[in-house]
Amino acid sequence: MKSIKKIAFIATVYRHLEAFHLPYIKILQEMGYELHVYGSFDRGKTSLLNMNVICHDVDFSRNPFSFNNVKALRNLINSFRKNKYSMIHVHTPIASFLVRIAAKVTNTQNVIYTAHGFHFFKSAPIINWILYYPLERFMAKFTRILITINKEDYCRARNFISDNRVRYVKGVGVDTSYYSLAHNNSTKLRKQLGLRKNDFVIICIAELNNNKNHIQLINAIKIVKQKHNNIKCLLVGYGENEQELKYIVQKENLHEEIKFLGFRTDISSLLKVSNIKVLLSKREGLPKSIIEAMASSKPILATNIRGNRDLVSNGINGYLVPVGADEITAKKICTLLEDNNKINVMGQKSKEKANEYDLNSIKQDMKEIYKEVLK
Repeated sequence: MKSIKKIAFIATVYRHLEAFHLPYIKILQEMGYELHVYGSFDRGKTSLLNMNVICHDVDFSRNPFSFNNVKALRNLINSFRKNKYSMIHVHTPIASFLVRIAAKVTNTQNVIYTAHGFHFFKSAPIINWILYYPLERFMAKFTRILITINKEDYCRARNFISDNRVRYVKGVGVDTSYYSLAHNNSTKLRKQLGLRKNDFVIICIAELNNNKNHIQLINAIKIVKQKHNNIKCLLVGYGENEQELKYIVQKENLHEEIKFLGFRTDISSLLKVSNIKVLLSKREGLPKSIIEAMASSKPILATNIRGNRDLVSNGINGYLVPVGADEITAKKICTLLEDNNKINVMGQKSKEKANEYDLNSIKQDMKEIYKEVLK
C-alpha cells in the first residue's frame, strides 16, 4: 500500500497559522498531501483541527535564550524522524531557526522559510543585527527556498543568498473582493458605536503592544482635537498595553474620542464606517491590515518603515510619517479630515493598488513554489 506523503506547517504559535496560512494548507491538501502543523497551544488550534490537519503542540519560546527552545528542538527532531516530511514550510523567527536545525539533523531536505519581516532592518537596534543577521545568514545554508514579503528584506536576503533560492512574494494575500463589499448596515453600526453623522473616524487595527506604537496616534488625536471636535478613533485589538493605554486616554480626557473595541470579527464592516486607516508601527513585515483597508478604498496614514513603504505611496494613496512625529501625524490627519475629495481620490488609488496583493494571485505564486520544491 502506497503511504501518504506528509507536509508540515510550523510557527511559534498556532494563531499565526490560523490568521495567515489556512488557504495554503488547503492547497496542499487538495494536492493530496497529509498536513501536519506545529505551534504553541493557543486558540488558533481549533480552526486548524477543523481543517483535518494533525496538530503537534510544541512549547516554543519567543525568548531565543529560553531553555524551552532546547526542549522544543528535541521534540522537533524526534517528530521529523518519525514522520519523514516531503516538505516543511516554517514561519516566525524562533521556529525557523529550530526547524532548520532539526531538519539538518534529520536530513529533511525541503524546508521553505517565509520571513514575515527580518528582525534586522534599517533603524533596528544594533543588538538585532548582532544576534539575528549572522544567524539568518548561516541558516540560509539549510533553506531550500527563503520567501520574503517586502522589497527591503528581499534585497537584504540577496546579500547572503546569491542564487534563485530567494523569492519575493507579496505577502500572504487578502480577499480583496470581500473587503470591497459592504457586509453590514453602516448606519446601524455607527449608531452602535456611538458615532455621529459628521464624525471623522480613524480606525487602527493592531495588537496593543509597544511595537504598534499607539501612543503616537493618541498624542496626534489630542492635537487634532484642539481644532476639530468631530474626530473619533476606533482601536481594534487587544494586548499587553491595553490598561496602560486606557489610563492615558482617560488622563488626557480623550475617552469620548478614542474607543477601545477589543477583538472583533466584523473588520470589513468597521472599515466601512471609517474614513481612514492608521498604522504607526515601529516595525512591520507587510501589514495585512493595511491591505484590507486599501481594498476597502481607504486612504492610509502609516509610519515610513519597511513594509508600509511597499503599500503606501506618499501623497498618492495616503501619507507616510516618521516614527514618533506626533505633530506631523496630526497635520496629516487634519489634511484628510478637511478635504473629502482627497479622501475619495486616495481611497480609489488604495483600492487599485490592493489588487497587487489579492489572495488568488498570491495563492498561485505559492502553488508554483510548492510544485517546484515537491517535484
